[in-house]
Amino acid sequence: MNDREKTKEQLLAEIDLLRRRLAQAEETESTHRKAGLKFQRLLEVAPDGIIIVDRGGLITLVNAQAEKLFGYLREELLGQPIEILVPERFRGAHVGHRENYHTQPRTRPMGAGLDLAGRRKDGSEFPVEISLSPIETEEGARVISIVRDITDKKGAEQKLREKIREMDDFVHVVSHDLKEPLRGIEAFAGFLAEDYAHLLDNEGRRYVQFLKSSAVRMKDLIHDLLTLASISRKAPAQQKIDLNQIFRKVEEDLSYTIEQKKVRISRKHLLPTVVCDPTRMGELFKNLLSNAIKFNMSSVPEIEIDLKEEKGFYLFSVKDNGIGIDPRYQAQIFGLFERLHPQEEFEGTGAGLAICKKIIEDCGGKIWVESAPGKGSTFFFTLPQKDSR
Repeated sequence: MNDREKTKEQLLAEIDLLRRRLAQAEETESTHRKAGLKFQRLLEVAPDGIIIVDRGGLITLVNAQAEKLFGYLREELLGQPIEILVPERFRGAHVGHRENYHTQPRTRPMGAGLDLAGRRKDGSEFPVEISLSPIETEEGARVISIVRDITDKKGAEQKLREKIREMDDFVHVVSHDLKEPLRGIEAFAGFLAEDYAHLLDNEGRRYVQFLKSSAVRMKDLIHDLLTLASISRKAPAQQKIDLNQIFRKVEEDLSYTIEQKKVRISRKHLLPTVVCDPTRMGELFKNLLSNAIKFNMSSVPEIEIDLKEEKGFYLFSVKDNGIGIDPRYQAQIFGLFERLHPQEEFEGTGAGLAICKKIIEDCGGKIWVESAPGKGSTFFFTLPQKDSR
């Protein structure tokens, strides 16, 4: 084969290589074009407004929902600073926030606890939730903003708050109206038992005692229901509290029962300072100690409070030498009005442990029990160590 033939073959090979590369390029371009069209279709059917902004804060892309939310035509937004969609009073600060975001770009999810508002073309404002996602493109860094109108959500929240306030007023009025006659029933039943006992036979005296105890039980039930309603309705006060002071106050409140039943209470360690609601923590310890005393048939009831630290949590335990709890019912006892014993055997409303569970969970912890019949019970609960030192 002479040089001319070799050159011809090389030329044909190069032409074939160029043809294949051109075909690959056309296929790649077609793939990119299809992907772009698919992306564009997804943008247009998205239920939220989508706005893409460059590093200088200029709008480079908007979808149909963004046009609808803000009342602008697409052409009116492209190339404009994003601050055109921000209420005027926030625009100056927004520029700084935007620049800071570009220095440390990060994904910010929808509903990140910020109170945000958008501004329409007509100047009206509406509440929004916005997620931010940084991306890199051939044209440089971009930020994808997804904007959601939460006007309906805010309206529903306001209505819910109003209903809660109405319910709060109703509960307090009803509880007051119930407590007043109950106090009267309890007082007059006491007068009958003390001043007219000699006029009653045994059955009559039993009826009077039953009347008095029923009034007390109903009063306790109203108290527990109000407590549970309060902790379910209101966010706990988050403040640093010394649990030693809380515990001492509870011991003082229960001092008569503790002395009467000769209860021995020991603490292996000083209790920590935690971030939680002081009133609720007092209610927690009061319920746990009261149960440990109540469900105890020992001649000398013993209660031991212990504390451990593990993996960012404080682990508390309240151990007693009481009657114990069958493992089959240990999850059940944390339900509202769950009772394992008849009222005649052990008094109570059955709401105490449900209150404890709600208190602990609101503080970010857990509560459970380990027990066996006749071997006492140990109630465990955890509280986060965060910001508690």
